Amino acid sequence: MRLLATDLESLQVISSMVQDAITRVGDIVHHAGSHQLIIAMNRFCWERGRLIHPARTRSALQIGGVLKVQAKGIAQGKRNGILSLLALSFDLDPKDEPGGVLTLAFSDGGEMKLQIECLDVALVDLSEPWGAKSRPKHG
Repeated sequence: MRLLATDLESLQVISSMVQDAITRVGDIVHHAGSHQLIIAMNRFCWERGRLIHPARTRSALQIGGVLKVQAKGIAQGKRNGILSLLALSFDLDPKDEPGGVLTLAFSDGGEMKLQIECLDVALVDLSEPWGAKSRPKHG
């Protein structure tokens, strides 16, 4: 799968595809010089539907135009710490359009806020899917 989000509608599609993706803190890398944030993750394959056995795939989420990164509730010193990505959302800054703040919400209250020049989010699958033990459950 390869998806690109440059507007709110396409960002919602990517957000739904990365819901419940698992990553390690050390797999989140900010390249300040190239204004990119890249997250390597094991993404749950929601697009397979409920009739096919659950699966995950290795994926990368790349966010371009990143000017500033703020994190809270994430133990950045614990590189092997596990995070579950819940959603992506974007708040347009009317004073700096098309820029704004992209928020990555993680389970247990963790969050990253990225000041970005514009929406430029890509999701790319890097492997074939493999069987998952279970399907994520939402209360």
